Amino acid sequence: MIDSMGGEAGCRSLATAFYARVAGDPELRPLFPGKSIRCATEEFSAFLIQFLGGDEQQTQYRWWLSLKESHARFKITESQRLAWLNQMDLTLRQSDLEPATQDALLQFFASSSTYVVGGQSGTVNEPELAERWDVALAMDNLVESIVEERDAEVLQGYLHFADRPSVFVGVLTRMMQSGRPALIHEVMQAIARDRELGRHLHAGKTLLHYAAAAACPEVVAQLLDVGVHANVLDTGNHTPLYAAANGRVAKSGPEIVRLLVHAGADVDHCGGVTRATPLHMAARRGNVEIAKALIDAGASLLSRDGKGCTPLDRAIRCRKYAAVQILQVLIKARGLG
Repeated sequence: MIDSMGGEAGCRSLATAFYARVAGDPELRPLFPGKSIRCATEEFSAFLIQFLGGDEQQTQYRWWLSLKESHARFKITESQRLAWLNQMDLTLRQSDLEPATQDALLQFFASSSTYVVGGQSGTVNEPELAERWDVALAMDNLVESIVEERDAEVLQGYLHFADRPSVFVGVLTRMMQSGRPALIHEVMQAIARDRELGRHLHAGKTLLHYAAAAACPEVVAQLLDVGVHANVLDTGNHTPLYAAANGRVAKSGPEIVRLLVHAGADVDHCGGVTRATPLHMAARRGNVEIAKALIDAGASLLSRDGKGCTPLDRAIRCRKYAAVQILQVLIKARGLG
């Protein structure tokens, strides 16, 4: 089917043409309150490419594993669903796709959109789309099982997605983020079976970034042991140490910092749009224990981000007063201020 779409480029073209219509639709535009619909276009394009089995490197704008989760925040009405289908119909009819492909896609969207807004999915007629839709529904069920702590079902079903590394990294991330020992153990088993998992990205990040952000030292340690570089970058040019500073406030946060630094993490790496270091982020989040661990590891107290702000400036602006106090004391004690 992806070949009949014109490959990944065809998926992007369809998404772009469709959301150009959405931007002018008075019933649909309120669902996207930002100034731009660029993010929606990118995510829909990534969904199409991923759903149809395209290049995983071009699916990184898809943040969600579950279709229902990705749409839950919208509260889509039946009228809006029909408006969506009408705009998709117009987009398909004005595309260069073969009529049979247009018909198959529209029938698929009619069925899948009913499911997305909370109804029952109808039959998908085109054989390949039907098979892929069954996989998508299985993913939704797996995510629901993780959320609802039905771990036996998770352990029975998660390996069905191992043939798509980017998706599989997302599944392992959700399992790890649960914090439940049985699922974390299974994540570690998966890494032991496939040492290459550490180089794959889901939503622009590696499993090491997610493990650091989730403050999961067991998985961080294992990924480092199998050769994942402590300074591996995500698509935003951030390291796992940055992810740890920007992630969950947990008792194991300092341990994550020590593991990464011991493995060679650059404690003052500044990447991304803001050029913020891990200490900037720990200060901004009020993540005091991680801030202390970063400083103990040699993080600069006076490094400046892209706006010329120090970590203390960030803590002050974000009203993280515990971080402010610690940074002020250390700056004064070291004669830096």
